[in-house]
Amino acid sequence: MNVVTRGVKNAVRSPLKSGAIVLMFAISIALILSMLVARGSVLAKIDDVKANAGTAITISPAGVMGDQGGGDPLTAAQIATIASTANVSSVTSSLTDQMTTADTNLTSSLTLGSFGARQQRSAPTDTTGADPTATQTTRPAPTPRISVTGTTDANSVSTTGGTLTISSGTAIDGNSSSSVALVGTTLATKNNLAVGSTFTAYGQTVTVQGIYTTGNAFQDSGIIMPLATVQTLTGQPGAVSSVSAKVNSSDNVASTVTALKTALGDKADITSQAEQAATSVTSLEGIASLTLAGVIAAAAAGALIVLLAMILVVRERRREIGVIKAIGGSNGKVIGQFIVEGLTITVIGAVIGLVLGILVSGPMTTSLVSNSQNSTSTSTSTTGRGGRGGFGGGFASAQSQLNTNLTQVTASLTPQIFLAAVGITLLIALLGSAIPAWLTARIRPAEVLRTE
Repeated sequence: MNVVTRGVKNAVRSPLKSGAIVLMFAISIALILSMLVARGSVLAKIDDVKANAGTAITISPAGVMGDQGGGDPLTAAQIATIASTANVSSVTSSLTDQMTTADTNLTSSLTLGSFGARQQRSAPTDTTGADPTATQTTRPAPTPRISVTGTTDANSVSTTGGTLTISSGTAIDGNSSSSVALVGTTLATKNNLAVGSTFTAYGQTVTVQGIYTTGNAFQDSGIIMPLATVQTLTGQPGAVSSVSAKVNSSDNVASTVTALKTALGDKADITSQAEQAATSVTSLEGIASLTLAGVIAAAAAGALIVLLAMILVVRERRREIGVIKAIGGSNGKVIGQFIVEGLTITVIGAVIGLVLGILVSGPMTTSLVSNSQNSTSTSTSTTGRGGRGGFGGGFASAQSQLNTNLTQVTASLTPQIFLAAVGITLLIALLGSAIPAWLTARIRPAEVLRTE
């Protein structure tokens, strides 16, 4: 009987003991594989989050916040400076305005409450000339206005984190100068507008190209047009009230903000989601570190299981080893027999462990991510800085997308991860067999036969 055959038969000649060893080793291999899968999936998600979430920088005219403040619009030269800044991958520009009944034939779909009435109240008009004893006219009742947003990318128009959906018609080309518009679903319903309908805005005829919805009452009562169209209609050529710059990675957001502040000076206010993105990525990095520690601990446990099992085997079979050596068996054959026996137990345990690891890797990854999300406080959503009465910048949308990305970590077993698990298994087998093999070589036949 050769060394290999004898080693394999020895591995299974005590089913109960071998089964217990195989089971313990299989559990450690399953933990190794599941931890490797979780780590690989989390690292991939970290790269995805860094590239797609928390990378938005909002630039608005200095001193402007929503419908309040002053300042001058951003210029075409400033937009060009923003676009040419290092690490800026894309730029979306917008200009917002509000139409009164004097600017359009449309009726607003909003009903003013006490808050809206205060925000849109009209200033008193002095019709008495220079006569100090004359009384001023009473303040006219406020009427709701219609928000108009000119943008180079209609999909970026959001303040609630919702998605802008075209319910009928087609999207507009934000880089054109056509007199076309997307109309919010509530405003369209209020004015009986459909795709192909026309309305007047600032004295010009505009065609409805699409009807959109966001699920937000304010946004669905507005109008979206190409940026150049709104600039022309409002008599503000080249003016921009808000810019959203996307950075190629959240790692570069802080340096990009610094560069923009240097380039634009005190003419613009610049805000970003760098802190929120860093906090969320840190939670994922914590999971990656935890899984690495799990891999190391499971590998150490597996090696220890094989090592102790083979040491016990060598101690129990000292007489057998002494007899084999006494009848002419070489150290190499004896050591080879025990190595094959250790490898057999390791391979059986590894096969069971890899199958088990594949089954539990998904739930384990989900559990790790869910626990991390529950223990990490959610960052407060920041409203975008837009122009007058506009739809705003999209920090809420970015924050919503960031949170969604962080919870969508999907476990995936790649060939690289599988090969890594197999490599660790073989390393465990070699380490676990090395010391028993050394102990086997030290056994002397005469001592064994004299004491046994």
